[in-house]
Formats: sequence, C-alpha cells, structure tokens
Amino acid sequence: MVSTAEGGTKRAWADGPFELISISSLGYEPGEKIQPYHLMAAEMIIVHNCLIRGINSVYLQCVNVERSPADVPAFVDYAIAWSQILQRHHTTEEKWVFPEIEAIIGEKGAMDVNIQQHHAFERGIDEYTMYLQDTKTGKERYDGAKLKTIIDSFMPVLRRHLQEEIYTLKALDQYEEKADWAKWTKDTAAAVVKASQTAEGMIIELPFMVHNHEAAFEMVGTWPPIPSVVFFILKWVYFRRNSKWWHFAPCDNSGKARDLPYAL
Repeated sequence: MVSTAEGGTKRAWADGPFELISISSLGYEPGEKIQPYHLMAAEMIIVHNCLIRGINSVYLQCVNVERSPADVPAFVDYAIAWSQILQRHHTTEEKWVFPEIEAIIGEKGAMDVNIQQHHAFERGIDEYTMYLQDTKTGKERYDGAKLKTIIDSFMPVLRRHLQEEIYTLKALDQYEEKADWAKWTKDTAAAVVKASQTAEGMIIELPFMVHNHEAAFEMVGTWPPIPSVVFFILKWVYFRRNSKWWHFAPCDNSGKARDLPYAL
C-alpha cells in the first residue's frame, strides 16, 4: 500500500499490510444511508479500522524507528497504547455491548463466538505488550524485527476476527423489530465515549483513535460522535499531552491522512 497523504508520496501507509474493513461488508456503497439495524456494525467498522491502522503504523515503522534512538521510547509508548485500547475495546464488548444485544434479541449466547475468538489471539497480544513493557524497563533491548515477528504471530487471526465480528453484527437485520436500533446505537456509542472520559482515556485512548481515523476513507467523515465544540476543547486540552506519540500515527487530529515518518 502507498501513502494517501497530501503530496502523493510512494511511502507505505497504514491501510496495509493488514487490510481495512469496507462498508461493503454490510452490503453498502460508500456514502450510502445505513439502515438502523446495521448502524452498530457500521460503528464497529470505524473502530476496527482505527485499530487496524494503529497496528499497521506500528508494523511499518518498528524497524526504521531504530535509526533515531531518541524516538524509540515514544514509539514504544505509542505501540503499547494500541494493545491497551484493543484490550479495553474487547472488555467493553464482553461486559456491556454483547450482553445488551443478547438481551434485546432474546438469544443468550448469540455473541459467544466473538468472545471465543478474543481468546484465540490473547497470548500473542500478551507477548506483544510484555515485550514492549520490558523494553521500557530496560529488561530487553528494543528490536524492531522482533516486534514485527510478534505482530505477525497474532495479526492474521485478529484481522479475521475483526472482520467476522462485523458479519455477526450484520445479522442483527434479522431482529429489525426488536428495538429502535438507531437510538440504541447512538445511546451506546455515547455511553462508551462517556465511560472513556477518564484521565487515561482523554490523554491516551481518545487521541490514539482520532489519530488513526481517516475521515476520507469511504466517506466516513468526522468521528467520534462528540459535539464539535466539545471535541475542539478536548483536542486543545488533552491531545498535546502525549504529542510525541501521535507523531507516529497515520492521521492528524482532524482525520486527514499524512505520511508515516518511519514507514518502510
């Protein structure tokens, strides 16, 4: 994949090597109106693509960043942030979103397949996080090639899960009459955002996701669902705290694609 950032450079970008998820997975064209029962699936596509861009940006830069030793600590923190956010995302699904879906449709266990898939890559994520933490403490020397190998060990399974979960959520169209899905999706998304408004959420999770969201991709537009004035204040107050980390992200804080400084 090549950069989509302004200037048309040929540098690899965060839409690969692990493929982004298209809205066509739900049977829609970019910009087409989404039916209410598919809105949660569409929201999950956005979230999952942020996670995919995040790990792609780590994968593409983990070797070349060694050329600038002064940048390695911030890169490691950026890479750790990805795994923390992934784990929190799956915890939110398992403890909150999935049980609500099962209660609405009246089918306990309907989302179990997704939870089982979470376990399939847990060991790889734990190895990834532990290795990065060990480099922070000095227990291990940072080695980009080793980090890349660890990512290769779990990402094919994780990428498949991120896609298959969309298909599970797509199947909510069988339960069109069970709920006001538009309201439920809006309320759930707002509640998730509110729950993330902790100190760590404001200075790590939200800015990470924003800097890995490309607004132009399939005409998705701005995200997350936060009033523009509030969003402006959040960016002004919190996003500068770890600004060295976001240097490695594929988008600016308005969702515009940009070159990755250490892409292969």
